[in-house]
Amino acid sequence: MSFEPTKTDHASLDQFLETVLDAYKAGRADRNSCVGAIAHVMTAAAIDNETEFKNYIRLTEEKIFDFGE
Repeated sequence: MSFEPTKTDHASLDQFLETVLDAYKAGRADRNSCVGAIAHVMTAAAIDNETEFKNYIRLTEEKIFDFGE
């Protein structure tokens, strides 16, 4: 990751992870969906897609797990 996440980005990432884990714990999302959401963020960071990284970590639970169903 060559871009530098801000303090706000770190806080948003924490909130994103809490949202994903809480959704799994409460049964609102399955394990594969949660792994996919976390992998999406990690991949965006790994390929230096700063826009996707920042946008995705700010999504609501409904948008994180919206697969067009």
